[in-house]
Amino acid sequence: MKIIFCGGGTLGPVTPLLATIEKLKEIDPKIQPVWVGTRHGVEREVVTRLGIEYHWIASAKWRRYFDWRSLMTPFIAAAGVIGAILIVLKTSPKAVVSAGAFTQVPLIMVAKLLGVRAIIHQQDVEAGLANRISSYDANVITAAFDAAAGQFGKKPVRVIGNPVRSLVAVLVDPVKRAAARAAGLKRWGLDPSKPTLLVLGGGTGALGLNERVVRNLDALTAKNNVLHQTGRGKLVMMKPKSGYAAVEFMNEEIAEAYAAADLTVSRAGMGTLTELGVLGLPPVLVPNPGHQEKNAAYLKERNAAVVIASDASDQEFTDTILRLLADRDRRLALSQNMAALFPADAAEKFARIIIENVK
Repeated sequence: MKIIFCGGGTLGPVTPLLATIEKLKEIDPKIQPVWVGTRHGVEREVVTRLGIEYHWIASAKWRRYFDWRSLMTPFIAAAGVIGAILIVLKTSPKAVVSAGAFTQVPLIMVAKLLGVRAIIHQQDVEAGLANRISSYDANVITAAFDAAAGQFGKKPVRVIGNPVRSLVAVLVDPVKRAAARAAGLKRWGLDPSKPTLLVLGGGTGALGLNERVVRNLDALTAKNNVLHQTGRGKLVMMKPKSGYAAVEFMNEEIAEAYAAADLTVSRAGMGTLTELGVLGLPPVLVPNPGHQEKNAAYLKERNAAVVIASDASDQEFTDTILRLLADRDRRLALSQNMAALFPADAAEKFARIIIENVK
């Protein structure tokens, strides 16, 4: 039984679906996931490493501001629809499942036309344009938060939390987490007697955030370790520095990075926030404009995150981080509030909803 999962361009809409695929294969090993992504997106390597059949279609981004590239959007969208038709006819899936990527729009439209069940999941607090477009054709809508459930008109929405990968979820076990922490500190040559700051530039990178961290490394590493995932092609070149380790991209080793961390700094994409939340890792968020700002505000209002504006000074950025690294009680409060917002069983809930719709 084949099920199409779609998403790409960034890892945001990818990681919760990979978590769901893991759970689906546990429940029913006969399920064959097929992935539809973008031609050169970072998701291609992640998905194919797992042995999942991969296809790509042209993906049109519907911009709500003037950009000359928008002149090509109708042609790209038409190519995406043709590609979607060919893939659906070739694979004969029982369902199409996505979590808010523009890649899904032609696939879900085609799924409805061909009588294939379509399921979409809303990760972010604010419903994205891709999901709002697809909601008209989707048979089932799920959401991570109550706040998003009312944004699809009269369509019923099932609130389930956000799926998280098993390699992360297993770290809820304190024994496994301690072992992963020791392994991570050893892997990256970090001092186990110091607190560790984990900076997540994301799968596609956040160059501005990366450069800010590097500019302030002397202050950040004076009493702490800094472990820095920069994103592919976004590694900021510098001389080797004690207490600092940088890597462009992490696959399975991200679990060790999470286990090693005492505090995190990242943008506010929901895929990353979910993994931090399930593990109760306190976050400092520097959100991109748009839906990430809504995600960050939602967590800040619930005392689950500290938020720094993108245009904040280096002094404010550094002082905020150093205060938190020195304040164990504040980090503990953030940790407990994060964990309360992100249930660890969302992947199983989502997997069972999919199975209900393909049997």
